[in-house]
Amino acid sequence: MHTSALQKTVWALITTALTFFLAVTANAFLAYRLNEVKTWTLHTHLVIEELKDAQVCLQELESEDRGWAISGNPLFMRNYPEQRRSVLTHLDNVATLVSDNPRQVPLIRKARLAANCKLAFVDEVFRAIDAAAAQRLINSGRGTVPMQDFRSQIEALTANEQALLREREEQLIAVQRVSWVTTAFLGFFSVALLAWVFSITRQALAEEQKRVAVLEAEVAERKRVEQNLLRTSQKLASSNTDLQQFAYVASHDLQEPLRAVAGFLTLIVSKHKDNLDPETEGWINHAVEGAQRMRSLINDLLSYARVESQGKTLNNVDVNLALQRARQDLAVLLEETGAELIVDDLPQVVGDEGQLAQVFQNLIGNAVKFRGEARPRIVVKVEPRQGEWVFSIQDNGIGFDPEHAKRIFVIFQRLHGRDEYKGTGIGLALCKKIIERHGGRIWAESQPGAGATFFFTLPIEAGGLITREPAAQSQSQS
Repeated sequence: MHTSALQKTVWALITTALTFFLAVTANAFLAYRLNEVKTWTLHTHLVIEELKDAQVCLQELESEDRGWAISGNPLFMRNYPEQRRSVLTHLDNVATLVSDNPRQVPLIRKARLAANCKLAFVDEVFRAIDAAAAQRLINSGRGTVPMQDFRSQIEALTANEQALLREREEQLIAVQRVSWVTTAFLGFFSVALLAWVFSITRQALAEEQKRVAVLEAEVAERKRVEQNLLRTSQKLASSNTDLQQFAYVASHDLQEPLRAVAGFLTLIVSKHKDNLDPETEGWINHAVEGAQRMRSLINDLLSYARVESQGKTLNNVDVNLALQRARQDLAVLLEETGAELIVDDLPQVVGDEGQLAQVFQNLIGNAVKFRGEARPRIVVKVEPRQGEWVFSIQDNGIGFDPEHAKRIFVIFQRLHGRDEYKGTGIGLALCKKIIERHGGRIWAESQPGAGATFFFTLPIEAGGLITREPAAQSQSQS
């Protein structure tokens, strides 16, 4: 499947965005992990420093009480309260820092107990009444045991923290290595991704240029075809105008000699009627009838040629009025034959009233012309169907073979000889051309001896004009 340049670019951008997101996420995780390991490393260093400070402070207290016992100098007692508080403060800090380590919690408790015992002994030495009493307390050895116990607990605490420190330093080094490897990989991948995006973009641009070139060629070809069509249309319009002018001139020029021929033949018959034998008179009558048929044919051809050029602009018209005009033109024929005409109330459509009247006149006239032995009965109906009005003109005439249903709308095509039924063979072709000008269709259905029904359609809506629903009533004329 062809992938457009835009789609390729979009996929490249999506891939870049995902890669950037993954890179940011990985770096964020590594930064978080590195910060976490650094924090715990500093935490371990802090514990070790607090342990050293607690041990130093307690050792200084031990040195000061010995100095007091040996020299009796009260200056050794001046830092005693502050040193005592420092020992307890450092131990409290250690207890807080290692509260989450189950190995260190019991050790710090023991260290605090040993420190409290040692501080109690130091308190007793500093409260001695004189240096000699203090010396006796020191010589008793009671302060040695808690001090040794304190040192052993501090050493155990320190050893555990040193092990944690080495472990966390190793973790720190490992995280840093992973960070370096990840950074190097992301750098390499970013370069490769940029190269891929550049390649995709260049390929997409090349394909887009090809596509644009093809489109430009197609546009140029379409313009060339349109220009050819325009020239052809102009030629056809010019040719149509010439043909219409020719038809008008030909009809006028042809009818003049025909009128002269028919007129002179009529004069000959009038002047020499008594001297003409029946055969000669018959020849002259045939010639006059031929001239009259020729005039009718010329007039029908002229009407056929002028459907487009002489037709009026399509407007909102009442089809009832068009049928009324056709009925008036056929009044004599309907009366002579006693034809019964039954008509639905017809709608309003967009059309040429004169041409629609001509359609009704031809179709109703044919229904009367091709009547059977029974009294002619013509029914005109209409119904809406899928966005168009479907008109029907049904008769009870002689009908025709269904295989001729399309042939009868071809100009000059006749199903009967001129001796049987008069006409030029243009009427139904004229109806077809008028209906097609109105955007409709026309067809017929029939069976021999069973009458015929002619259908034609007109759009219900055209050009935004309003159509009127036909009323539920019929008109009948005998």
